[in-house]
Amino acid sequence: MKRRTLLRSTALSVIAVSTAAILGFQLKSASFDIPKTWDIAEITKFMLPPTDAAVSVTPISEEYYYKLPERKIFKSYPILLTDDTEANRKYIDSLKSLDPVDIFQNEPKTEQDLIRLGEEVFSAPLATFDYSDSFLTELKASIKNAEIPISKKTFPYYSYVVDEKSKIKVGVFSCAMCHTRVMPDGTTIKGAQGNFPLDKIDGFGAENALKSLPKEKLKEFDEGMRAGRNMLQKAPWVSHSSQTELDTISAARIIAYLKAIPSGVMIRHGSNYNQPTNIPDLIGIKDRKYLDYTGLMMHRNIGDIMRYAAFNQLLDMLNSYNGYIPAATDFKTLPEVGKAPFLGCSDRYSEMQLYALGKYLYSLKAPKNPNSFPPDLVKKGELVFKREGCVTCHTPPLYTNNKLTPVDGFTPPASHYKSYDIFDVSVETNPELALYTRRGTGYYKVPSLLGVWYRSPFGHSGNVATLEDWLDKRRLDDDYVPTGFKPAFAKTMAIKGHEFGMDITKEEKTALIAFLKTL
Repeated sequence: MKRRTLLRSTALSVIAVSTAAILGFQLKSASFDIPKTWDIAEITKFMLPPTDAAVSVTPISEEYYYKLPERKIFKSYPILLTDDTEANRKYIDSLKSLDPVDIFQNEPKTEQDLIRLGEEVFSAPLATFDYSDSFLTELKASIKNAEIPISKKTFPYYSYVVDEKSKIKVGVFSCAMCHTRVMPDGTTIKGAQGNFPLDKIDGFGAENALKSLPKEKLKEFDEGMRAGRNMLQKAPWVSHSSQTELDTISAARIIAYLKAIPSGVMIRHGSNYNQPTNIPDLIGIKDRKYLDYTGLMMHRNIGDIMRYAAFNQLLDMLNSYNGYIPAATDFKTLPEVGKAPFLGCSDRYSEMQLYALGKYLYSLKAPKNPNSFPPDLVKKGELVFKREGCVTCHTPPLYTNNKLTPVDGFTPPASHYKSYDIFDVSVETNPELALYTRRGTGYYKVPSLLGVWYRSPFGHSGNVATLEDWLDKRRLDDDYVPTGFKPAFAKTMAIKGHEFGMDITKEEKTALIAFLKTL
């Protein structure tokens, strides 16, 4: 197997062998009031508990966190897609002539400085591999196989990084990789629901590796992929079949699951094969009270955004769930500081880097809406929106009431009503992501409808491709073929719940969708 099959194979992308710890430094700033990221008292308040009250989640200690070496973030450069070999050679040579630029070598002075640096953090990769002359050829093959949406002249999900003179590296696993959307016209929207098909790419990479393996290596390959997926997905306190399957799952079955995930959806760490998550839209995050589809973490201030970023890139893999530590090689022994054998767990962002990232995310704005509908049609759609009661959950101007709704099968404890904003009505959508995964809280947050014109697919697991499909009553039938995510081994699947807006006329539905696409 080649060392670079885009993400270098599923084994490397999910098990992510040790990343070298790069010593950095923490900037002290008198200009900004920067919250403390790893404040255990604040973390305890902002994390929602698992659905099983007997399970306690213990993050790494403040001492452990602040002993982790800080990342040094070097300036990134775009990956140009060109068939002109000579033009690409000249571009690579020009990058090799550049000196490495540590983007935090000077302290930011203004809010705009912070936002600019935060965008660099957003694009900064967690892992790199050496550039080679075959990289573009391999990349283009992956684009074709996995049907990766690409912009007009660049590959916006990865970047080139110069961290030492005369050497080019390819950077992967940045925030931008999952939160960049390429539109049909080739334009890109940073921070939007991304449409990079990471799982499908991993599936094709692992499939190619499996085909070339001799028989005596198959068992080892199975065990390696199974171990990696247990790190990413196992919740040992859950007895659901989707969890127990992880104990014996084969590489071939994993590959089938991976290849079934469409753009815009992800088997995110802490979710599972048949309970993936829609990739969230970060535009407008400043106004949202809960983060993750399951409302896993509260959002009270920029400090919580900093904590959320630290956890999800990927320090929550060092959490202890009643003694189960996902990133531990034996799943129970916390690795020595800086030596965790999992991507993102051996170093950390500095406080300034996280603060700048938070400021950048707060600054994100939706692009200009290109949709134009007759005013009378939009007005009619707004009236339908109000008449059907959509405003109860999707309250203007944010088009969300910013509350949590409990799923079927979960009864909120009395204490939750004092701690969280709960809208105590279930819309009866599939509860499995909220009940049977590490990210399960027993709730889904009420999503905002702002920006639905540039997003897809829809639903917490992305089962439905369009608004038209979402309002199609046929999706409730058992013989329905989902237009978004459909589990690998299912031929049909009813998309239950959220039946609002289905019992209206065809004309009213057209008007309602027109209104939604103007938000």
